[in-house]
Amino acid sequence: MNVSKDRFEQIGYLKPFFESVTTGAKCPEEILRTLSKYGIDWYVTEKGTLMIRYWQIGAEGFVSPERAAMIRSTKESPGQADELDWLSKNLQNVRSEFGNNWIAVCNNAVVAAAPNLPDLMNRVTGLDRPLVTFIPAEPVVWTFTYAH
Repeated sequence: MNVSKDRFEQIGYLKPFFESVTTGAKCPEEILRTLSKYGIDWYVTEKGTLMIRYWQIGAEGFVSPERAAMIRSTKESPGQADELDWLSKNLQNVRSEFGNNWIAVCNNAVVAAAPNLPDLMNRVTGLDRPLVTFIPAEPVVWTFTYAH
């Protein structure tokens, strides 16, 4: 996989989240409870580093719909599969409205958006485990090189 410099720099969208964690008024345990509440898996390493895992767009047009059906039949669907499928089908419209923002999806609709994760989490209080993801402004494409 080749990652362009632009794409690598886009990963910086996580910076506001980590800055708010270190400078915000919340204690670490409260932040972890909030992450769990919104379905964002987290892990604190032995050294005390916070690692988070969330759904993100890995590659658009990764496989054909026919091949996707075959692949999907071999793996159990995640808990948020309906929201992931809706987002995939509506990605162009979502990107045009919410590009470079974090979003929360619930019941096949974007229910909140914000420029950083802490702001989004504050906007989705009361929702039960919405799909939380970052929407890049440009399509995410992987470049593959195959060995013979």
